[in-house]
This record gives sequence, structure tokens and C-alpha cells, in this order.
Amino acid sequence: MQLIERLRPGGWSYRVKVPLLMAAISAATALAVSVAIAVSARHWLREDLKDHAAAVAESLSRGLVVHMARDDVWEAFEAVRAVAVGDEGAPRCEVVVLDRQQRVFVSSQPMRLPIRAPADALDAPLQRAAALAVRPGDISVGEARTDEGTFSIVAAPLLSADKEVVGTLLMSWSHAVFAGRYRETLATLAAIAGTLVVVLLPLGWWLGHRVARPVARVTEALYRMGEDAAARATAYSGAARPAAQPHAVNEMDRLEHALSELQRQLDEKDMLQRQFVAADRLAAIGRMTAGVAHEINNPLAGMLAALSNLRKDPSLSTSTLALIERGLGQIRQTLSALLIETRSAHRELSPVDLDDLRILVAPQAERKSVQLAWHCAIDQELPLPAAPVRQVVLNLLLNALQAASRHVAFDAALDGERLQLSVVNDGREFPADRQARPFEPVGGEGNGLGLWASHQLVMSMGGAIVLAVENGRTRFDVELPLHPLPPTAAATARHEATA
Repeated sequence: MQLIERLRPGGWSYRVKVPLLMAAISAATALAVSVAIAVSARHWLREDLKDHAAAVAESLSRGLVVHMARDDVWEAFEAVRAVAVGDEGAPRCEVVVLDRQQRVFVSSQPMRLPIRAPADALDAPLQRAAALAVRPGDISVGEARTDEGTFSIVAAPLLSADKEVVGTLLMSWSHAVFAGRYRETLATLAAIAGTLVVVLLPLGWWLGHRVARPVARVTEALYRMGEDAAARATAYSGAARPAAQPHAVNEMDRLEHALSELQRQLDEKDMLQRQFVAADRLAAIGRMTAGVAHEINNPLAGMLAALSNLRKDPSLSTSTLALIERGLGQIRQTLSALLIETRSAHRELSPVDLDDLRILVAPQAERKSVQLAWHCAIDQELPLPAAPVRQVVLNLLLNALQAASRHVAFDAALDGERLQLSVVNDGREFPADRQARPFEPVGGEGNGLGLWASHQLVMSMGGAIVLAVENGRTRFDVELPLHPLPPTAAATARHEATA
């Protein structure tokens, strides 16, 4: 079945089909031009014969009128014979002159048509010439087809000086006369067409290869891309899943298959990216929740102890209620800072959003004995989406706390129409082998999916995020425009930043 598909023209490679098509078009063009010229040449030769016959008849009729007036049959025969027979004695046409009684006055073949022979003795072409409607002073030219072939026929009235019809000149020219000239013309056309085919066939083959080569290269490149992606996916998943290969040799079929495979792989990549973002958010929430848990447990333990003391000594109700109120307020403040995703994604960023992040990461900093330096010079709402900005800052702070030894610093300030954010830690330096491309999602605690997700969020807002490592410190600087780019411009900036 596969062999049959390869033998069918529809399954041929474009590197074969296009050159063959170009060569076939070249040959067909040369043939069509030759046929058109041959048909035109035949038409021109026939028209030329008719014009020549009419001109000869007009010239001959003037002298024949004089000879008929003198009744000079011999001179008339000499004139007719000079026209009907060529220089080498070969007949060119047949000429007959009829008198007023429609009898032969003179003919180019006197043995067959003697003087005073009736018009009924004329052969078929001359009889059809005699039947032509002739007006005095006009020459009628026509065509007669008989069993012997095709003839151009001419009928011309012979007029006396006083415009009286004294006879009729009849002529028949066989089309075989120009057959030799036509064969010569066809031979010339065949030579020209053969030369064109010999020249155009290799030229068409070369042009076809030039046209088909880019398509073949694009197809092979897409196939290699698909095979490489399939190999990486197989190595990652451990499953032996070879890439599907179509049986067709046709580049367009292979190209369509390769594009569909590429689209499928891009869809899988988008799905994995969404899963990475969701997994990173869950991981960030888990790390944050672990640090915040004791902030809730501590006031709860204090309130439970106060309630136990109140049962033993009811006189402590005033101080106990005050302690419970403070504990509940602390729990409420901590829980309100956790409400990041429940707020509207279109809400503008406010100073409270950044303060909430300080409250959320403070327990983890305290547990690791890391000093958190917080400098926020924002005292107004900014035209930036609150949820993405909070997610970026939270990811950077959690990564910094994971890597820090003693100090983590956060700075937020306005620089004209841009928000400047900075997170610095003094712990272990960012891996040197990843400093060139720090935002690739390669995994690893503190510098894996969180950085990649932060980079994607910053790019979607038209901003920039930069890594700087110097003097044992790792610093991430984020710059966000207060008027984010439109989606198309943001996508372009994101593509350029990735490239």
C-alpha cells in the first residue's frame, strides 16, 4: 500500500513534481506556440493564394478582352498558358475563358477542353467558379472542396470598352501548390520547437528545484523540531513514545502533519506552564502558611490560657477580655493579609497591599532569625493590578528568605512614571551557571518556578526584572510602568526578553 502511494503522482515529492511540472509547462508552451504558428501560417498561405489569384485574374482579364475583340485565339492561348504553366513546365493553375454563349473560347488545357466546348465539360472546381455570382467590374474569389482536394476559385467578367460583358475568366488554383511551402514552414517550426524544448526542459527542471527547495527545507526543519521535542518529552517522561511519521512523501502533507504536531506540542507546553504557575503558587502558599501558623497559634494559646485563669478567678474578667480582644485582633490582621487571591484582579495597588506582604513573611523571617529591612515609600494608590504585583513581591521575598543568612531588604519607591521594587539577601549567591538565564523553570528551592512565574507576570505588565550578584549579595530589581503596555506590545516585549 505504501508503495502504491509513492507511485501515485499525488504522493510524489515536490522536489520531483515541481521540476516535472515546470518542464511539462515549458514543453507544452513550445508545442502550443508551434501549433498556433502552424495554423496561422496555413491561414496566411491560403489567403495569400487567394490574393495572388485575384491579382492575376485582374491583370489577365485586361489583355483577354483585347484578344476576344480581335477573335485572336492564339494570342489568348499564349496569355492563358503563361499564367497556367510555370517556368519549368509545371502546372500552377487551370484557366478557362468562356464567351457570351458560355462556351470555351480558350483554355490552358486545349486537349481536354477544346474551343467551343460547352460549360458542362468543365471540371468541378471550374463549374463552381462559373456558378459564383459575378457583378460587372468585380472579381469573385471562393473555395471549392472536391474529391481531388481543395481549390481556390476565381471568376472575373470580361468587359469591353463600353462596359459590355463579352465573356468570363475562370481560374482554379489547387492548394497543393503551397503544400511544399507549408511543409518547409512546418519543418522550420519543428526545429524551433525542438530547440525551445531542449533549452526550456533543463531550465524548467532547475527552476523547479529552486522553487521546491525552500519548501523541502522548511518541512525537514519542522520535522527535526518535532522529533527533538518528542525525544525530550520521551526522556523527561521515561516513556518510549516515538514521533508519528506519515507515509506520504509530498512535502505539503508532511508540512501539514509537522505543523499539527508542533501545535499539539505548543498546547502541551502551555498546559505545563499553567501547571507550573499553579504549583508554584501552591508551594508559595504552603511556605507562607507554615510561617504564619505560629502567628495564629500563639494568640490562640494565650487566649485559651486566659480563659482557664478566668474560670479559676472570675475577678480577672476585665484583663482577660482585653487579652482575648488583642489576640483576636492579631489573628484578624494576619488572616486579612492572607486574602490575596480573593480580591479583585483589577483593583489598584495600594500601600496596604505591600504592608500585608510584610506581615505574611515576618513570621518566616523571625523563625530563621533573619532581619527584615522594610523600606516602602509608597503612600498612594498606583494604577497597577494589585494581585500580580503582590504575587511577584511575595515570590521574591520567600526566595530571599530561603537563601538569606542574616539580612533581607525590601525597597519600594516611585521613579517618575515607574514603580521600582528591590529585594536583596545576603545568603548564598545565585548559582553562577544560571546567572545568564536566571528565569528558566529548572526547579530548585528558592530559584526555580517562583522566579519563572515572577518573570512571566512582570513581562505581562510591560515591566522588567533584572538579577544582580555582587559582594556576596543577590539582588532582584523590578521596574513596572504605571501605565502598562497594551497586550500586543506586552507580548512583543515578552518575546524579545525571552529571546
